[in-house]
Amino acid sequence: MKAARHSHIQSGLRKAGIDAAARAGFLLASCAFVIPAGGGTALAQGACLERGCEPAIRGKVLDDSSSETVAPGSNTETEKPGEQGNIPFSISVDGEQVDRSSTQQGKEAGSRTDQDNRKGPRPSGKSVDAQRKADVGLNAVDIQVKYDGLESRPTLNISTTPIRRVYKAGERIDFLATANYPAFIDRSEIRIYRTNKREGEPAQAVIPVAINGEGSWVMPDERDPDTGKEVGYFYVLRVYDAQGRYDETVPLTIARTDADLKPAAPREATAPGMGEDRTALRNIPIRGGAVTVFGRNVPSGHQVVALGETIPVDPKQAFVVQRILPPGEHDVDVAVRGGAKTGALNFSRQINIPNNDWFYVALADLTVGKRSGDPQIEDVRPGEYDKVYTNGRLAFYLKGKIQGKYLLTAAGDTGNDKFENMFRGLDSKDPRQLLRRLDPDDYYPVYGDDSTAIEDAPTKGKFYVRLQRGDSHVMWGNYKTSITGTEFIRSERGLYGANAVYRSEETTTFGERRTEATVYAAQPDTLPQRDEFLGSGSFYWMKHQDITIGSETITLEIRDAVTGRVVERRNLRYGDDYSFDYMQGTLLLTRPIFSTTGTSDPVRDGTLGGNKAYIISQYEYTPAVGEVDGYVYGGRGQHWINDKVRVGVTGMDENTGEAHQRAYGADIKLRQSDRTFLEAEVAHSKGPGFGTSRSVDGGLSIEDIPSTGSRDHSAMAWRMRGQAAVDELFGGGPKGVVGGYFEKKDDGFSTLSEQVDGNERSWGAFADVAVNKDVGVKVTYDDYRVDDYNRYVAPLSGIDDPALRTRSKRKGEGVLSWQWDEYWKVSFGVTYTELSDPLRARGSGYRSGYNGDRVVAACASNTGPTATRCITPSARERSAAPAT
Repeated sequence: MKAARHSHIQSGLRKAGIDAAARAGFLLASCAFVIPAGGGTALAQGACLERGCEPAIRGKVLDDSSSETVAPGSNTETEKPGEQGNIPFSISVDGEQVDRSSTQQGKEAGSRTDQDNRKGPRPSGKSVDAQRKADVGLNAVDIQVKYDGLESRPTLNISTTPIRRVYKAGERIDFLATANYPAFIDRSEIRIYRTNKREGEPAQAVIPVAINGEGSWVMPDERDPDTGKEVGYFYVLRVYDAQGRYDETVPLTIARTDADLKPAAPREATAPGMGEDRTALRNIPIRGGAVTVFGRNVPSGHQVVALGETIPVDPKQAFVVQRILPPGEHDVDVAVRGGAKTGALNFSRQINIPNNDWFYVALADLTVGKRSGDPQIEDVRPGEYDKVYTNGRLAFYLKGKIQGKYLLTAAGDTGNDKFENMFRGLDSKDPRQLLRRLDPDDYYPVYGDDSTAIEDAPTKGKFYVRLQRGDSHVMWGNYKTSITGTEFIRSERGLYGANAVYRSEETTTFGERRTEATVYAAQPDTLPQRDEFLGSGSFYWMKHQDITIGSETITLEIRDAVTGRVVERRNLRYGDDYSFDYMQGTLLLTRPIFSTTGTSDPVRDGTLGGNKAYIISQYEYTPAVGEVDGYVYGGRGQHWINDKVRVGVTGMDENTGEAHQRAYGADIKLRQSDRTFLEAEVAHSKGPGFGTSRSVDGGLSIEDIPSTGSRDHSAMAWRMRGQAAVDELFGGGPKGVVGGYFEKKDDGFSTLSEQVDGNERSWGAFADVAVNKDVGVKVTYDDYRVDDYNRYVAPLSGIDDPALRTRSKRKGEGVLSWQWDEYWKVSFGVTYTELSDPLRARGSGYRSGYNGDRVVAACASNTGPTATRCITPSARERSAAPAT
């Protein structure tokens, strides 16, 4: 039998291409190490017949091949109680089975066909290859750990899981809260509000949630008492650090419905929202580096645990997780775990996140040459044929972290020029900027993989530098100003020059920075433009083309229909809310905006009623002809003396193109809560600025409003607004708010956001009070008047009568509502409107409706989504032309 086995092995070795000498050595080794299981031979000591002498070893073969019989030893491997008889095995040599377990025999018997097997249950047991497959699968797992100390961008997001927006009453809503900086977060919560909540109204629900964990809320069975329709909600994620500072996401909406919904589709995303950033308010300071763990080929049925968290694995058996860790030593533990007896993979990496970390690259190029030619050649320009010339170029980029607090980014490129001119004009602008306005993702392919290009040092000139600490920085290069907190001197411009921003790490209990300041100075080569569009859908044409990339600020403004006063303002986000074509000058919203907001009051102006909705586009553009010369500088500073008092100052000086304007102002805010406050502002302007363009049809037709300022005329503007929560004033009782406002703007007041033609004065008062749980009262009054108007916008000759250059509009409204029961609501309203515009009445395009007064009384009953109305109008027309 031994000879047959050796012959079989020789045949296999011969087929494998092994020569005779190697085959002989292999057979000797195989004979030396074969140990029969039932008692056989053991290695002897060669020529030494003594038991105690040591055999000599030459390579892997002992000196002799003598053998003797020894008794078999006992089995030292014992099975645990749960393992005995459950693991089948089979041993095969060259495809021929030489041994098998009884469990394996039972499995084979159980797998025979019905014609030739014996009846009976199949023995249970794991597959013989289960452990082997687990080991092979774990061996194929590709896991990498990377660290970046210079790019640590925090992300915060929340999403429903699975992604849905509409739910039925009583249905559970699951939320997934994600952030990549849990080391800096002390606690987190989901805050849910009603979409029609009053200003300052508290959250409908506050749900504690673990960061990178899930929370749930049950959709309530609730209807809007004003409309009888299902109530809508929006939710945000708020996370706090140990000092009470908090970050918050942008609001996302959910809605209730009574309709039968189709079963939810399989989960589209493994972890909805993870890795995306929807931060609306950021106050938590974050310092450190980003650690990224990613891998693939995770065996099915296994889970990944990294940095102490269970990481979701996608359908392609891959995963990725990034966490921002503070400076210092850290252990990065990664584990791939399966079920019982399926194996596991564990490893740990120690990393150090330093306080100082640098990356830099530089390029230097110097060319020295000599020209020779006929001496009779004449120079076209001096120095064109110098005998010896030198050209050079120096370019560099560096980014570094200093003391774990400061981040320095710098870049420079002198361009290829004469050596003596290389370092001249470092603050000059590059005329080849047009080429940079082409988006490579839109116009031509650049890479063959999924790489992306990021301009980390944006500059129109030869030099860029930025020193940053948290949210504060000083810099030279391209930047975008953001002067907010003031109504009269707002400024959002994209410029090239110097900029400094300071935002204190200390915050108020309401989430504002305790101190904020920004200053800027530039010599712009572009001009600012402000386009105002009455809501008309999703697509809007700008007045200009060749717009500077990233310079646009798109804002949705809700304005009072009577006075034009801004009552609500929201900045839109690129990508989420709109897309922008900079070459063509077009804006595309992801959701359409209509001209009015609508109202549930019994009396409506128009089909929907409510306030006016405007899209405001502020951007920079390059003039088609000519060059822009001049300068601009400005800034704003504000400070919360305590949580209840804020003071601020703003100023700007514009001398660009035809603009020669200076404006400055101050403001103050007194606050008891979000629902009880008083604010005031005063501003001064002098000189002409930039005008505004307006359109009511999406930009198909545009009306240009020139600047109303003049060099020899200065103007003032004042405003005051306040409101009080009734229940806060009296320590309980009816819930609601009362308030009022007053504004006055002089003729010729002009800023980037204001063009006043005439002496404007507006004031108003309002009250919205729930007397009890069933009865509500709402009263509003607005009064607007402008004297001596239309002198700058469209001057009319021969009309000097001040009475004809006076326009006024007054509107008062009162609504009394009674919630009869859960479904029925009855409301009664009265509205008085008075319009006076004699100058428009004398124009050639006169239409009725500009002079007169009107009283409308209406009642409405609502049950669910339906409503019944009764209207009693009374109108009177006063004009120079007959009524129509």
